[in-house]
Amino acid sequence: MNTFIKKSNSWALLVLLFGVIVSSCRKDNDDDLGKNNLVKNTTNTELISSWNREIGKIDYAYGEYRPCPIATVLAYSNFAAYETAVPGMPDYRSLKDVYSGLNLPKYDASKEVNWPLAINAAYGYMYKLYFPKEPALIANQEELMKSKYSTGVSTTVVNNSIEWGQSVAKAVYAYSQSDLVTFDGYLNTTPAYTVKNDPGTWVPTPPDFSPGKFPQWGKGRTLAINEADKQIPAPLAYSTDKNSQYYNQALECYSRVVNGTAEDKWIAEFWSDDLAQLTFSPPVRWLEIANQVYQVSTCNLQKALVTNTKICFGLNDAAIACWDQKFKWQVERPITFIHKYIDPNFKTILTTDGLTPNFPTYPSGHGTFGSAAAEVLTYEFGTDFGMTDRCHQGRTEFNGTPRSFENFYAMSEENADSRIPLGVHFRMDAKEALKLGYRIGRKVNQLPWGQ
Repeated sequence: MNTFIKKSNSWALLVLLFGVIVSSCRKDNDDDLGKNNLVKNTTNTELISSWNREIGKIDYAYGEYRPCPIATVLAYSNFAAYETAVPGMPDYRSLKDVYSGLNLPKYDASKEVNWPLAINAAYGYMYKLYFPKEPALIANQEELMKSKYSTGVSTTVVNNSIEWGQSVAKAVYAYSQSDLVTFDGYLNTTPAYTVKNDPGTWVPTPPDFSPGKFPQWGKGRTLAINEADKQIPAPLAYSTDKNSQYYNQALECYSRVVNGTAEDKWIAEFWSDDLAQLTFSPPVRWLEIANQVYQVSTCNLQKALVTNTKICFGLNDAAIACWDQKFKWQVERPITFIHKYIDPNFKTILTTDGLTPNFPTYPSGHGTFGSAAAEVLTYEFGTDFGMTDRCHQGRTEFNGTPRSFENFYAMSEENADSRIPLGVHFRMDAKEALKLGYRIGRKVNQLPWGQ
């Protein structure tokens, strides 16, 4: 009898140990996310990708958000999501001490929180305020994600999660309001700006001769860089001499449009991303690229959220730094010079009527956005992460045939170069944009994200 009791106790102990081992080794699923679990235990990145796609739909529709306000909106919205999730990410820390005036609520660890639900609530809160024309779309997206992640979760936990996410978002949104330059910047895209009309300086361009867009943006709040980080070298000296570098860069742009190869035209169209109701904006293009990365890589919710936030910080600072330098140097677009000294009938291939973006050329916005994002993606996924970009797959309005790249740097360099055969940039614009964007991306990576 005593022997049986001893054997029974031993067997019970083995069962208990086996249960512990199995419990510790089993794969966590998306619904197993209480207060003692980690954000990274959610292996599905659909929450991040789905919100990226929904904002892409809004970005597609409204030209007043592109390209600068959308970058800032994305930065603060993802910042709110990150700060919401950070109590469930022990490898990361809050950035609250980096930004003076940011007053975040204190997390109450006694209240169980489902992290995807909390993150979803933060996104919903922010985007409803930033996109007042689209309340239904955002509400539907928020409800869809809430339904997905609340299955099997108690009403108390659902309410705790929503309350926490909204409280953080409220604080971050209030902080964004304190930047009077960028907050609600989409409401005034072309504030008063005096055109100099000096040789080589920017003037409105055909066919619509629109006034300069976002001349104020360079004075907005950056999240990772300082004033010195914005600065780029002076542009090439203006010259009509056919032997000068300036003239020859204008000639290069002209030649790659007029005599360009099929590859040139494909690259130009593939990366154009300028036109509302045709493509997403340049900043949102890089979130679409990120979505593809999340899909084809080993990535969890934590990795996607951190990467998304860092990319968007870079996009915000790219918009501010680039527009600061654009309106500091006020360099004319190639079309202005080409019309005067090479071919008065020249047209860009951005549109059939030869549109050129309505702001100074130096440096390239595309190039700055792309290299800032590429630097972050390289840091997070490595220098040898090759992929095929399928952003425009299936489009018939232009050549959106997928293109393959050996790494993110190759992507950003082609993106920057694409503006030359499109007819809207000099080579110097692309060259300095790449340097500026990479510098911004490195500064973002250097923020105190880790513990």
